[in-house]
Amino acid sequence: MDQDTELSVALAISSEVHFSGEKEKHYTETDGKLYKRGDVTYLQYKEEIEGAGSVNNVIKITHAGILIIRSGSVSMKQKYLIGQTTKGMYDSPYGQLWMETTTHEMNFRWNQQNQTGDLKLAYELVLQGEHTGTHRIKINFQEAKA
Repeated sequence: MDQDTELSVALAISSEVHFSGEKEKHYTETDGKLYKRGDVTYLQYKEEIEGAGSVNNVIKITHAGILIIRSGSVSMKQKYLIGQTTKGMYDSPYGQLWMETTTHEMNFRWNQQNQTGDLKLAYELVLQGEHTGTHRIKINFQEAKA
């Protein structure tokens, strides 16, 4: 992707949570935008959260780490740095929760020729001092067909 470009993309988002021997999976498809400003790549999309409403998601990808910013019916700003523990807040219709993530895996790939890519993120999540499990997110994206 060239400097300062924007591309409409189709996203396939899968997430898994492993906790106490249980595994919970979610999958969704949506449209979004992939754009680049200098050395920073952004992935932007909307999602509907059952019982909460619409949420705007912006994922900022740099060489140093990933920042996820969510706004709307829930809000969150959380940084993910490989091998590090970072703190943040999660605001939902049910109140504000203190969160802490320890990032184990972070991988972003973009194939300019095929206009496809993926983002993988794996981390431990602690909410309000309670460990909620190992979370894995994989987002596949490709240029949206007009």
